[in-house]
Amino acid sequence: MTNFKLTIVTPDGKKIVDECHILNVVTTGGALGILAHHLPLLAVIEISHLNYKKIVDNQEEKVELAIHGGILNVKEDEVIVLAEAFETKDEIDYERANRSKARAEERLNSPDENIDIKRAELSLKRALSRLSLR
Repeated sequence: MTNFKLTIVTPDGKKIVDECHILNVVTTGGALGILAHHLPLLAVIEISHLNYKKIVDNQEEKVELAIHGGILNVKEDEVIVLAEAFETKDEIDYERANRSKARAEERLNSPDENIDIKRAELSLKRALSRLSLR
């Protein structure tokens, strides 16, 4: 398996730099699996989760992240993800994510015309993305 460099960066400066052999990500065009020497590509990443696999001590390790959207830039031997935000499984507060999901669903089901539907939908997507890594 050929590895490539993966860099994930947020505007806040949070960063992952790693070597991996496959990256799985959901874009607005659909789900993608990226391997080394992939054709160049620019894509918009959905609020979803992203995972990649790497070899650690001769064992394959899967890293999973909840990602809150961003841009995917694929080069021949490097992938750069400019993410709005991301969280590892260990960083996610699942109780908080459940509360966020419930609030978003409550807002979406509310008859109140002043509810910002788009904001509630995005909040629900982020909560579901976090909860999917449990």
